[in-house]
Amino acid sequence: MTTSGTGGLDAVLIFAVVVASVALMLVWLKSRRVFGEFPLSATLLWLMVAVPSILQALIPGLLEMFRRDPALIRDGQWWRILTSVLVQDGGVAGTVTNLVTLAVVAPPAFRLWGAARGWALFLLGQLLFGLLTTAVFPSTGAGNSGATLALAASAAGIGVLVRPRMPEIVLTAVIVVGGATLVTVDDAHGFAVLSGALLGAALVTLFPPHSIDARRAGESLRPSAL
Repeated sequence: MTTSGTGGLDAVLIFAVVVASVALMLVWLKSRRVFGEFPLSATLLWLMVAVPSILQALIPGLLEMFRRDPALIRDGQWWRILTSVLVQDGGVAGTVTNLVTLAVVAPPAFRLWGAARGWALFLLGQLLFGLLTTAVFPSTGAGNSGATLALAASAAGIGVLVRPRMPEIVLTAVIVVGGATLVTVDDAHGFAVLSGALLGAALVTLFPPHSIDARRAGESLRPSAL
């Protein structure tokens, strides 16, 4: 199973999942009148990933130092599961694509979930994707695509607590079907999408953000604190 995609259908499906996820988050925010300032936490997350990703072009060995390597992880370098999100293995095109995608996904996600839950979703998404690509489908690599897709797809889990309207149901279906289809074409990013949706559902059920009023599910949301 690939972790970098094979182009063609994989790219189309990932693009569709990202677009549907961002659209779903914006629909949730607009329909529930959730407004607020640009989330600084989203900028900090982007910088955390972008700075080392750019520096790897200037610092020889940075990619090898941080990337995911199943053999080294089994030898005790477990931190590579997380540090692999800080560097990119897709060259200039892959780096630009991953950073642009994160820049598009993070602001609405952090506005919807709040800072603490947004960070938790991103890091848990990376942890699950890293474990999957280390133990189940071993592959050497790096990049933030798995964590970003998990953060994006987490919006699909909100319908567990908040009653969705038809546009939200359709967008959620696109996310879930897109993730499942990626799995069937042997792209591990599909597991990132599906795990993100499950993480979102679990988080909104167990630790609902302040923006979700559990007593009036589907009727009102108020802004989350950053």
